[in-house]
Amino acid sequence: ETGCRMIVVDPRFTRTAAKADEFVRIRSGTDIAFVFGMLYHIFKNGWEDKQYIHDRVYGMEKVREECMTKWTPDKVEEVCGVPEARVYQIAELMAKNRPSTVVWCMGQTQHTIGNAMVRASCILQLALGNIGVSGGGANIFRGHDNVQGATDVGPNPDSLPGYYGVAAGAWKHFAAVWGVDYDWIKGRFASQAMMEKPGMTVSRWIDGVLEKNELIDQDNNLRAVVYWGHAPNSQTRGKEMVEAMKKLDTLVVIDPYPSATAAMAAMVRKDGVYLLPACTQFETSGSVTASNRSLQWRERVITPLFESQTDQAIMYQFAKKFGFDKEFVKTLEIWKPDGDAKFDEPTPESMLKEINRSTWTIGYTGQSPERLKLHMKNQATF
Repeated sequence: ETGCRMIVVDPRFTRTAAKADEFVRIRSGTDIAFVFGMLYHIFKNGWEDKQYIHDRVYGMEKVREECMTKWTPDKVEEVCGVPEARVYQIAELMAKNRPSTVVWCMGQTQHTIGNAMVRASCILQLALGNIGVSGGGANIFRGHDNVQGATDVGPNPDSLPGYYGVAAGAWKHFAAVWGVDYDWIKGRFASQAMMEKPGMTVSRWIDGVLEKNELIDQDNNLRAVVYWGHAPNSQTRGKEMVEAMKKLDTLVVIDPYPSATAAMAAMVRKDGVYLLPACTQFETSGSVTASNRSLQWRERVITPLFESQTDQAIMYQFAKKFGFDKEFVKTLEIWKPDGDAKFDEPTPESMLKEINRSTWTIGYTGQSPERLKLHMKNQATF
């Protein structure tokens, strides 16, 4: 309605492509070649935002040199299958319709060179001056219905749920939410300094194993790693990761199926690796949060298959083994939805209510299980 042009670049003609002004079919995995092919024409025609680059970007001259020497139109067409005229057309559209935003999803991130693909998309937007401006940006859409929800409740190593961080005040807030004493939580850690120190990111745990101890910011090197609903498909340091897996005392993979993590570990070791089968989303219920923080309640479709358990049941069993199960579920309700066939577990409803009580920072206070269930019951109205 306002004249915005939509371009879709994909190996497949998708439903999104059907709505686009321009559809470009590339060979799978050749996103970088296509983006750098666009940058070739942007630099050649002087379409880059020179002032923006001068003020805000470091190292663009090296990108320019690489594009102009290595990613010439003939090479780009050879790699990604898109003719020069078509690459030029899309580059011109982007350059002459600013601000523009680039959106991607699992099509970039889940490749083995996913990090580099995302980097290329960000470089394109920096060259055009589209980062940090209204209507611009490099925007990833979540590839699963609850990636945003999972991120919001604290899997990152530098924060408690709701992005509260790990300072003393954040721990005291959650001590009150969990109904436990702050000093008891502090006693679980080797020191308060360790308690309030950000942990290692998922792409750097390798260094926690392989680096010399004096070069990592903790007392001991990592000896055990748990991959829970995650696999290293999009990480680029595969060879080093295998070496790190060799050195671990214990590697645990919690997933509905043996993932790439399990396959990599099986290449180099015969013991110390444990596979715990977890349920899929169809075998459990609970709330899910999309990229825009819209929420839904999902009812389970089937009972958990074979030996699989829900994530919360597995967590509760770990808490029992480690001896803090009472504190772990102090404010939660416990049930056994499948009798003795499965472990007992916290109810999804009580877990969401805990989120409602705790994550004030991002506005999760009003989405109670009762309200979400009522929405789903009347979803045809919305």
